[in-house]
Order: sequence, then C-alpha cells, then structure tokens
Amino acid sequence: MEHITDATESIEDFFARYTRYLTEGDIEELVNIYNYPALAVTANGCLSITEPQQSRDFFSQGQEFYRSRGIHGVRARNIVTCIEVPGIWIGHLILENLDESGSPVGEEHNAYQVVTLQDGTRLIAVSTPLDTYNPDQNSSVK
Repeated sequence: MEHITDATESIEDFFARYTRYLTEGDIEELVNIYNYPALAVTANGCLSITEPQQSRDFFSQGQEFYRSRGIHGVRARNIVTCIEVPGIWIGHLILENLDESGSPVGEEHNAYQVVTLQDGTRLIAVSTPLDTYNPDQNSSVK
C-alpha cells in the first residue's frame, strides 16, 4: 500500500489561504485550490466540476455578485473537523463576509472534503453550502 503524505499546512492555514484568494479575487489561485474532478453538492443537486474553466467562470461571476452587494472580503471562522484521516479532511466552517472596512456583513455555512496530494498539498474535492437561501434573511448572502 502506498504511503499517504502528511499535509504541508494545517487546515486553518489552508482555509486562511482560500479566503485570502477569495478576498483578493485571485481567480487563478482559486482554480488551483480545487481537485479536478471536484463535486459541488447542493440541495438542488450535484455538479461535477471536471475542468478548471468551470471554476474560473464560477469565481469570476461570484466576485461581481459579492462586490455588487458590498462584500469585499471573507474570513474563515469556527472550523470544525468532523474527521481527518491520512489524505482526507472532512468538516465544516463559517465563511464570514466582510465589508470594505473589514466589518462582518453576513456569513455562510459550508462543508468541505479536502484531499491531500502526494506532495502534501491540500485541495478541495467536495464543497457543500449548508445554508438555504432566503431572500428575506439579511445574515446570509448567496
């Protein structure tokens, strides 16, 4: 059996890097933080993300959407590890949306499955938004 390499960064550092890319609008680094194929699982179904261009399109549209709503940053909070075994981390966290001054303006609850490659790099393999969109609710922006 092949040895599974340990991750080169903590899960907290991984999500700090992920949210930095979201905040900076660094589309290429966001594309590179996903495993391909990846899976987006929502209440509306599952979407297989097989090509980096799908992520580019998604994050480009997302940047416009968030900026138009006064969201200029994101930080990870309350990272909960449900299980971690060599090569796989499964858990959930809060992505806190921030305005231009860095003040919270909403949050999103997401679950992830993160894999570790042979070189120790972590990549998102499965993402699942846990909030149900409610247009009358100001605390969660989708």
